[in-house]
Amino acid sequence: MKTILKLTGVLGVAALSLLLFAGCQKKEAGGGKKYHCPMHPTYVSDRLGDCPICNMKLVPIKEGAPPPAPAPSAPNTKAKPGQYYCTMCPTVASDQPGLCPDCDMKLVLLTNSPPAVGATVKYHCPMHPTYISDKPGDCPICHMKLVPIKNGAAGHDGHAEAVPGRVTIAVLPEKRQVIGLRTATVEKRDIHLTLRANAVVEHDETRFTRIAPRFNGWVKELKVNYTGQAVEKGEPLFSVYSPDLMAGENEYLLAWRNFEQVRTNNSPASAIETARRLMESARKRLALWQISEEEIQAITARQEVKDELLFRAPFSGHVTAKEAVEGKAFMAGETLYEIADLSRVWVRAAFYEGDWPKIRSGQKARVVFPYLTNRVYESEISFLYPHIDPLTRRGEARLELDNPEHELRPDMWAQVEVAVPLGRLLVVPASAVIDTGPRQLAFVDRADGHLEPRELTIGVRTDDYWEVRAGLQEGERVVTRALFLVDAESQLKAAIAGMIAEAPAAGGTNAAPAGHKH
Repeated sequence: MKTILKLTGVLGVAALSLLLFAGCQKKEAGGGKKYHCPMHPTYVSDRLGDCPICNMKLVPIKEGAPPPAPAPSAPNTKAKPGQYYCTMCPTVASDQPGLCPDCDMKLVLLTNSPPAVGATVKYHCPMHPTYISDKPGDCPICHMKLVPIKNGAAGHDGHAEAVPGRVTIAVLPEKRQVIGLRTATVEKRDIHLTLRANAVVEHDETRFTRIAPRFNGWVKELKVNYTGQAVEKGEPLFSVYSPDLMAGENEYLLAWRNFEQVRTNNSPASAIETARRLMESARKRLALWQISEEEIQAITARQEVKDELLFRAPFSGHVTAKEAVEGKAFMAGETLYEIADLSRVWVRAAFYEGDWPKIRSGQKARVVFPYLTNRVYESEISFLYPHIDPLTRRGEARLELDNPEHELRPDMWAQVEVAVPLGRLLVVPASAVIDTGPRQLAFVDRADGHLEPRELTIGVRTDDYWEVRAGLQEGERVVTRALFLVDAESQLKAAIAGMIAEAPAAGGTNAAPAGHKH
């Protein structure tokens, strides 16, 4: 009997344990609740939290209830069917496509038909749009809520890439005002190309002389003592002593006296002619030594030879070099003074070899001296030098300037500008062109408010304009200000679109992209 009671107790304990274990299993099986968003029923989560689309609190899904169907009506917005609304700002409604003025999200067209149940939705981070996931959650980089990507609108405005790497974008009037966007019309204009060249002031070579006696001698006395001194025409410069010159003057006086004697003594014509030739030969020798006609007449008048000869300035100017020193011996042909007339100067401008074919003699030009309060002289090209410098690859042109006040001095620096007319061409402002090197782009402001990138074929560039040979039509409008912002937005949206179209989704794992660790 006792054995039966013990066996019954053991069986009872075992049965109770089985019942408790089954109850726990049932409790665990029934504890895995699901949650969904009241506004977005298609979003289901196994954790309590906020909806990543509208930030509403998730609510539990009743056990045994059928899967929630998506709301048949439009999201929470005051927009009417046919209008555009913002998924984040319910009060925003617009008749035109574009961006939300509050949060800059792309406006979505509201239609009468609800979105398809079970449609594939991808999510990306607003701050890191290259991170894409097929499940909602948090960005692994910045922990912001992932937002859904609208089909066909991820990263751009639903337009194909007209230019590789860029897409058409929409910029609302309010945003245009904020970023300072400005446009200009593509038009035909009479334009000119301004060629610029560095230049140097020089003395006029036709108004320059070197004083170099043609005989041997010594410098006796200086009348002009320093370089840079202004001299007038005929002003004494220096005197010299020369035995050779004295011998030549004596020879001339003897020949002159002989001629006068023969002429007055009624000598035969042949004798008179011979005496005349001897006198002219001696006179010519003095002239070849650069003895002036006035000095020869003075020698003839006084009938004696002085032991010095005075050299005078041949024209008014400035002494640019002086090698003469009192008592210095000099050889025939040695330069003692240099004098330049600076009332008129030359300007020698060096143009690049590529600009040289556009330069012509007689072209009008402007000579600018920045350090003379931007003094500008009007002139023209008077001569083209017939050679190209092999080192600098530049050709030189000459201009002439009047300099009555002697403000311009040799070796002063200047800038020469030559305007070359190009005719009437189709042009855009220079600020409208993005020059990437291999190609040039512009953004066209279309009538629907979109900014479309265009690749251009351009010609010559002036200070203010680019010639357009292909890519734009006369009358179109192009962006001229805030172009950097527009181009950056276009490239960003093109990059996002490429990521969505080509890169695989993150598979709902929310793993950070390679190279990022948190």
